Amino acid sequence: MELEFGGRRYPVPPEELIIGADPAAGLVLTGVEPRHAVVRRLGDRMATVRVAAEGARILVNGVAVGAEPTPLLHGDVLEIGAHRITVLNPGHPAGGPDSIPEGARERLHDTLFGVPRPEGLDRLAAATAPVAPRAPAPRRLPVRVIVAIVAGIALLAWLLLN
Repeated sequence: MELEFGGRRYPVPPEELIIGADPAAGLVLTGVEPRHAVVRRLGDRMATVRVAAEGARILVNGVAVGAEPTPLLHGDVLEIGAHRITVLNPGHPAGGPDSIPEGARERLHDTLFGVPRPEGLDRLAAATAPVAPRAPAPRRLPVRVIVAIVAGIALLAWLLLN
């Protein structure tokens, strides 16, 4: 896994890569916190990024990173301050699909949460997805009301005919 910035590539070491204004950081940027972000490698194809300083802002593909580590895959774009950094995987097939490797979600879940990912979680998410509301069923009149209407009509007819 590598990060591309300013025409240079920065390999993500097995432990972690610090991004910030500190000269000791693995990727030095201007106008950001000294320790702004931490990128941690997860095998050869993935990594995670997390905020390293309180109040530091990081966007991954335009979405703000929260308190939890956010997964990074080939082609993702990090925005830190005014800087754009591209995530690259040298082993990614050029021109191939940008799909997540088989089993990657499970391994990432295990790494981030320390527990195995439940089987069928994708099916469960699809089954519990919000569904468009149905039109309300037509209201039926109670039997007593129908009987009262029929009796009223019969009484009215009897009065008019007599």
